[in-house]
Amino acid sequence: MKRISQLFKKPYPLEERKPAQLKLALLFGVVVFLFIFILNPFGQMPGSKALFTNASVAGALTFFTITLNFFLLFPIFPRFFKEEKWTVGRELVWTFIIIISIATVNMLAGVLFGGGRFSMSSWIQMIFYTSIIGIAPAAVSIILNQQRLLKKYKNEAAVINETIVPAVEENLSTVEKLLTTVNEPKPLGAITDLLTIVAENEKDNLTITAASFLAATSADNYVKIFFLQDNKLATAVMRTTLKKLEENTISYPQIFRIHRTALVNLTAVKKLTGTAQGYRLILDLLPDEIPVSRSLNSVIKEKLASIHP
Repeated sequence: MKRISQLFKKPYPLEERKPAQLKLALLFGVVVFLFIFILNPFGQMPGSKALFTNASVAGALTFFTITLNFFLLFPIFPRFFKEEKWTVGRELVWTFIIIISIATVNMLAGVLFGGGRFSMSSWIQMIFYTSIIGIAPAAVSIILNQQRLLKKYKNEAAVINETIVPAVEENLSTVEKLLTTVNEPKPLGAITDLLTIVAENEKDNLTITAASFLAATSADNYVKIFFLQDNKLATAVMRTTLKKLEENTISYPQIFRIHRTALVNLTAVKKLTGTAQGYRLILDLLPDEIPVSRSLNSVIKEKLASIHP
């Protein structure tokens, strides 16, 4: 039971992009169509028009139901659908919700267009049969996909670390020397420029050197800033947005938006780790790893390679 519980808590990617959600819904619709048309579980005449029609309707209803779930439930329950909190267990729950929805829509379609009668027992029976068809292969697919992605990103992160870790250590040593040197010309140019982070009220601003900025993470209308102060980790919580902070730091190419919830100084990255959700960055002194948006995987590799050649 402990191993199962640990498996349910493992990170899993959440698909939040609308085009990808539509493709996923279409894929499942096609799978349902092929399942019914080829295996003919209801015993209709093989290759008949009725079998093709039933398979097509079932596929279309599946596509419609999954699309509806994605487009309605994601904005209604934003706290539940957050990738940083998404796990194998949540993916299984989400899959079961979709299965119940598909069973319900098929039941209602039968009542409206087939002349059937709705009853609680028939609805439960429909959910039962749909679950038998869908939940087992879905669970196996989720677990196998989690293992595949975990292995993929771990291996890729290990390869990247072989290149960047020695360069990072040398760079961090240089930065520390710069930060402890007082009022002398600095060879790294913009790295010692003053960076002013503007608060929403334009009064509670924070001014630090660009080199001392480590990262910023968002929480609702606030941003938590991580930076070095006397070579120790310091933090400040400000009422602003990452978008405004990103605009503040546009002249510093080493400071990059790696995720919708995080802005990072890539020169402070010590190494990468990999989970099924993609890369995560480990920064000097920061207590937590910072996730990288999967759409930026290749960009991050290029930027780290250019900063730590």
